[in-house]
Amino acid sequence: MTSNDLPDEVSPGGTLETVAVGLIAGATEAAAVMLAYAWPGHGAAGATALHVLTVAGIVLWVRRRARRDLDLRMPGLLLVTTPVLGPVGPACTLATVLMHALFRRYATGFHEWYLSLFPESEVEPAQELYELIVSGREVAHLAAGESFTDVMSVGSPQQKQAVIALVARHFRPAFTPALKAGLADADPSVRVQAATATARVEHEFNERWLELEAAVQANPDAVATRHALARHLDDYAFCGLLDSNREAEIRDKALDGYRRCLERTPDDDDIRHDLGRLLLRCGHAREAAGVLEPLVDRAKDRRILYWYAESLFRLGRYAELRALPQHRPDLLGRVDELPDALRDVFALWSGDAPWLDKREAA
Repeated sequence: MTSNDLPDEVSPGGTLETVAVGLIAGATEAAAVMLAYAWPGHGAAGATALHVLTVAGIVLWVRRRARRDLDLRMPGLLLVTTPVLGPVGPACTLATVLMHALFRRYATGFHEWYLSLFPESEVEPAQELYELIVSGREVAHLAAGESFTDVMSVGSPQQKQAVIALVARHFRPAFTPALKAGLADADPSVRVQAATATARVEHEFNERWLELEAAVQANPDAVATRHALARHLDDYAFCGLLDSNREAEIRDKALDGYRRCLERTPDDDDIRHDLGRLLLRCGHAREAAGVLEPLVDRAKDRRILYWYAESLFRLGRYAELRALPQHRPDLLGRVDELPDALRDVFALWSGDAPWLDKREAA
């Protein structure tokens, strides 16, 4: 968002006019009160008439300013307070005008404040990509998410604002805890910025959703577009910013999109992988195993076998799980190359766990 996208601030002109009208309204309201107390009988009717005339005059004056597109904040305050507070209304309005005139000299303008939350970037795309690569953010966003969360816990307000601005600009699901920490921060400025960043992320997701949905409706037979929509909904549900009901609703739509794509292109391994992964996340282990099983022999990415192995484990098909490393030794043969979380598991099922040899020797 640029400064051209922001609405112009209301012109502060007409302060002297507001003060003059406030003084006149205060004088007439005070006269009406004095008249009512001086002549309790007939004076009450005159005081009421004077009060009504004063309010009517303020209404006409505010309407005239509205037609001229002048500032209506203080006149509106005068219009709201005078009918119910009498002479106290103009007095409070005049005090507000005085405080506004004093404090606005030192206040930060709305444009400057908003743009300070998310400063405009003038970096060229190539330079931005270079910065992402050298900083490691493209391949280490999970570690960055943990670092951001640490800053949100112990950092200064300026550091927290810098983290939120960076998270909003390069959002990943791993950054969600940092945003949630900002929403619960004790500093109001950090909370406001985190709420703005969250709204910005959700707005970008929804805009992309509408674009892809329009493209699917324009060409319902295009599998690539439908697959892109399903993957976007999958990512949206996984971002961690939605409530449980909304997340389940969007994941159901992503599942439906994946299924339709796979029906039209059953040989597309990417679609089959995405569908199997999401089915397993949703708890449909049996269907996930059936979807992922054709990929076991031709998979080139070991992560596909990880998802398939998890589905086998959930279904209790331990014999097939034990045979999986021997079936695909090119991807699962070397236990030392596996992630730490899966190394011992596959070592156990393949019989290569060192502690098993010790137990057998004993």
